[in-house]
Amino acid sequence: MDKTASALKPARTVHRVGVVMCRQHSLGSLGLVMDTFRMGNQVPGADRFELWRLSADGRPVDHPDGQLAIDGGLDLMARMDAVLIPSLWTEGEQAVAENAVLVEALRVLSPNVLVATLCTGAYLLAASGRLDHRPATLHWMLADAFSQKYPLVQVRAGENITDDGDVVCSGGSLAAMDGCLQVVRRLAGRDTARRVAQMMVVDEQRGPQTRYMPAYGWRRHGDREMRRIEASLVARHAEPLTLDELAALAHVSVRTLQRRFLAATGMTPIQYQQAVRIERAKDLLESEHLPVPDVAARVGYQDRVAFGRVFKKATGMTPAAWRQQRAPMVG
Repeated sequence: MDKTASALKPARTVHRVGVVMCRQHSLGSLGLVMDTFRMGNQVPGADRFELWRLSADGRPVDHPDGQLAIDGGLDLMARMDAVLIPSLWTEGEQAVAENAVLVEALRVLSPNVLVATLCTGAYLLAASGRLDHRPATLHWMLADAFSQKYPLVQVRAGENITDDGDVVCSGGSLAAMDGCLQVVRRLAGRDTARRVAQMMVVDEQRGPQTRYMPAYGWRRHGDREMRRIEASLVARHAEPLTLDELAALAHVSVRTLQRRFLAATGMTPIQYQQAVRIERAKDLLESEHLPVPDVAARVGYQDRVAFGRVFKKATGMTPAAWRQQRAPMVG
């Protein structure tokens, strides 16, 4: 290549990306991080990503699934453009207990370095105080326990991504892809992120976690009486059960029922019944040839208009549109 051609070639922009690694990290999440940025280096253009695997002591990590190679210690974090913390699976609290040095390093890290947490990687950043009074997300099923542990964090369990300047958080373990693409977008621009998503055969933006959250019954709790109420609401979802009837089933007052049911499930009994009805209506719309008014009646709504209004509020579309999208062969 002659000097003129060389001079016309755009200079490469190298983005240093540090990946924090400890023995609690999910290998699936870690692999998604590594693959995303390596794929980014295959995209035509001037942006390139330099990956650095970091551990608390700069030594290989003895992971339960094998020893993980390391490129350096936490002192290198300050030299990174972005630092990613992969998912800790369900061992967030254990990771915090074993990694005080890492937590402190995150606490003092310059806000000029973008930090991204993937699912429960948020535990390590929350322990540093960097998430206090700021929006964050992780897998929706783990959000309650996380909120109890770190009440100052503004947990948005329904969101797949939160982006608050120098901090990005992503939802469930496989949402690591979404978190990584957001970091690519922040470092190298939207076009590069779009091309990486295309090469990895994924949607660039998959929308909120609410698309994947069960409408009801996912919270784990130990209130036996409220579990009995939940079961009754499912079994008798089409019946016009009153709060007095439900309270009698649990041998409590209506006020106590409402307080305990909300604490156990995150919903009022009426909201829970409505969620059950809508889920059952979805099943009927997808699998049966029933007219919409008959579907409404089967799940406890005699007024088709009221049913349509509630259904659209819950799903974002009318019952007919839902049927057309989800079950196109149903006439």
